[in-house]
Amino acid sequence: MRLTDSIALVGSGDARLTDPYDCNIYAIKSQEGALLIDTGGGGDTELILENARHTFGDVVGALITHAHADHAQGGPELQDRDIPVVAPTPSVPLLTEGTETELGITAAKRDSVYPDDYEYSHYTPDQTATPGSILELGGRQFDIVQIRGHASDHVAYLTEVDGLTACFIGDAVYPDGSISLLNTPGSSLAAYRTDIENLVGRGIDALFTGHGLPRLRDGQDSIDQAADALAGMYTPPSRT
Repeated sequence: MRLTDSIALVGSGDARLTDPYDCNIYAIKSQEGALLIDTGGGGDTELILENARHTFGDVVGALITHAHADHAQGGPELQDRDIPVVAPTPSVPLLTEGTETELGITAAKRDSVYPDDYEYSHYTPDQTATPGSILELGGRQFDIVQIRGHASDHVAYLTEVDGLTACFIGDAVYPDGSISLLNTPGSSLAAYRTDIENLVGRGIDALFTGHGLPRLRDGQDSIDQAADALAGMYTPPSRT
């Protein structure tokens, strides 16, 4: 599902484009092939790769925004296909040995989001992305921005594409300015208040969210709305 000349939605549980446990998975055209942002839950990896292949060619790499299962559990299957996975540096302990409680799985099982027999597959990413640095992958540059709050390891990826400043925001902020605060370890309103400032004044055009519909214009307005709400005395609107 092409969204711009160089960006496509290739997986989505919300849209039932792929497995219901998948977040939104985006493919970006690069000089070497398709790059994925997030990998999904691991239940429909072949279809994700096929969708990407039909838009921008073979997938040559993947970046994850955080270690939650719906964003990161496609990683092992990608690695089995010799596709390197890049993860934020703070995600590495969670990906390699995080407990079910730390990963939010315990709470998700309690609330019937995942079945009782669900198991998280630990793995080591092929490369890490340090918040505050620039990552070059497939001939593209990504600004890695720390945006904790939804999760303690969460980052956003900013890149210039099709004349737009695109922000792959994961689960941090949604087009209506709402956030995603969970009652689980690693989710923190204090971290949201601190890190939202990292995205203020960035001139973001397109906001590509981890769930629901992305926003293809005026994405900075969504960020500024969230920042304004986080500066107030009341808990901002939150969605899951």
